[in-house]
Amino acid sequence: MAIRGFSRRLVSWRYVQAKVSGTWFVGMSLLALGSLGVVLTASATDPPPPESLASDAAAKPRFETVSLHGKVVWLGEALQRRYGIELDADDVRSAVALETADDLFPLAKDSRGRGFWLDERLRDTEVELLVRRYQGSPVLKVIRVFALKPDAKYELDYWCSVCSIPMYELKACECCQGPTELRLRRVDHDDP
Repeated sequence: MAIRGFSRRLVSWRYVQAKVSGTWFVGMSLLALGSLGVVLTASATDPPPPESLASDAAAKPRFETVSLHGKVVWLGEALQRRYGIELDADDVRSAVALETADDLFPLAKDSRGRGFWLDERLRDTEVELLVRRYQGSPVLKVIRVFALKPDAKYELDYWCSVCSIPMYELKACECCQGPTELRLRRVDHDDP
């Protein structure tokens, strides 16, 4: 009888020990995987839950694509000239803006807008910019640049004649590292 009670306690102790050590093993395995940078995630093909789709759509800023005419100028100089606002000397030429008859629109310094910082030939000349105007933001994102000349409208970019690659800022060719040139291509239609 005493042996039976002892064997029951031994069996139940081994059962508890197996459960605890199994839990401990799983916990330690997850800890080890986490320290190795392995993360268990849902499959990439699993569809997102419906509530996250609605929040993603609400999180993306809305924009409209518009065409604006004017001159691209240093924002600091235009603020001084138009409104008497003086910026610090180191900030006068830190941003550019499209100056129209009525407004100043700062331009985003990205792959399409960066050319206005780098090439003085693009500033203080009549241009038409196809831009994205984001709801709630005064900054415009440049999509396409057109130079307006008395005889016609020209699409503007930089060109490597060796590689036949268009670029959107003055720099060495991304392919052959040779020089690029400012290219104007006549636009024969009004559609930008």
